Amino acid sequence: MIQSSAIEEVFRWGYINIPGVLFAYAKELELDVEDIGILASIICAYQNSKPLLEKGVEVGQVLGACSSLTRQKLSRKLSRLHHLGIIDLEENKKKGFTDKVISLKPLVIKLEALIVRDHPRLSPKENSDQAKSQQIEKLERMLEQYRYKVEQLEQKLADNSPKSVPSLPAPVKNDEQYRRVADFVARKTGNLLSVKMSNELRKWLDEMGFSPEFLLVLLELCFERQIVNPHDISKIARDLKEYSINSLDGLEMYFKNYVDSGKNISLMARRFDPDIMEFGNFTGIDMNAEARRRIYYKWRYDWSFSHAMIMKAGEVMCQRTKNGGLEYIDSVLNNWMSKEIRQVHEADKEIREFKENRRSNQRNSVDKANRKSPSRKEEYEIFVPPLKK
Repeated sequence: MIQSSAIEEVFRWGYINIPGVLFAYAKELELDVEDIGILASIICAYQNSKPLLEKGVEVGQVLGACSSLTRQKLSRKLSRLHHLGIIDLEENKKKGFTDKVISLKPLVIKLEALIVRDHPRLSPKENSDQAKSQQIEKLERMLEQYRYKVEQLEQKLADNSPKSVPSLPAPVKNDEQYRRVADFVARKTGNLLSVKMSNELRKWLDEMGFSPEFLLVLLELCFERQIVNPHDISKIARDLKEYSINSLDGLEMYFKNYVDSGKNISLMARRFDPDIMEFGNFTGIDMNAEARRRIYYKWRYDWSFSHAMIMKAGEVMCQRTKNGGLEYIDSVLNNWMSKEIRQVHEADKEIREFKENRRSNQRNSVDKANRKSPSRKEEYEIFVPPLKK
């Protein structure tokens, strides 16, 4: 008799037990639904392996456990979980991707720490007291280091200005909020916070008054679209501030209508910028075109030149050429960037040296030409007829 029911075959495959603690602490561990699905695939691979003999499972076993997983998606998710400190991923360039070993030991340690935090009785009192004493000693050492640094700074200030010691700067506002967003940016980008990103982050928190939660959502949406330039993110933030967008639905609608559709690029290109207007009026170059504005922004933000330095390069172009353009200014700024010239007085010094070298070369070439040309006495002989008797 033919078996018409397949439910027994479903049960034969068995169940994968996902620890419920993952769902309870998913927010604190920064796990989303896809992350939990990847962890379930790893647990499934563990179930079909020898966990008592092996320290982990290979990536190839995880790919075999879930047929919908692709190498690219699994690689991206494993990198994210590794950066979050959820898993250990073997870093061995000699092995292929499928041969790398995954370990869930960091996840177990994090879950244990969270459970002990919420249930202190699970931790032995001796260990907790020892941990507290170690933490107090660590804090005392840090305070001692800070006191020494403060004394050194005060001594330097006293040496530089013995008559009047300037007051120390006021503490930065929203320091805890700043660290929270900065840590998020560092985790997402995989790099330390740049000076440009740090300055823009201060503007978003202090001047624009955005909350850290709103900034985290905004940055997540930007990073998903490969928008990582702080200047571009600040333009989006100014639009959100101008249009009073302060909800998740408003953010999604803005990105859908202005960023994903490409409208935001034209809006940013047509935004009034007094620096670009001044540069165009000074050099006589029409800066209304989007491509020319992008070149200016490259000098300003990618090459980190000040507006005064860009105006100085425009002045050099106007003095040296009749029909110069952005290409000439680009070559001048590129030359200054290679020579680490970042101030106007440094540029003036370089221009004076260039002029002096050119005059010296011209004098040398004239002297050399005069030495090569024969004298008039050697070139001509004056004929004098004999006197008649």
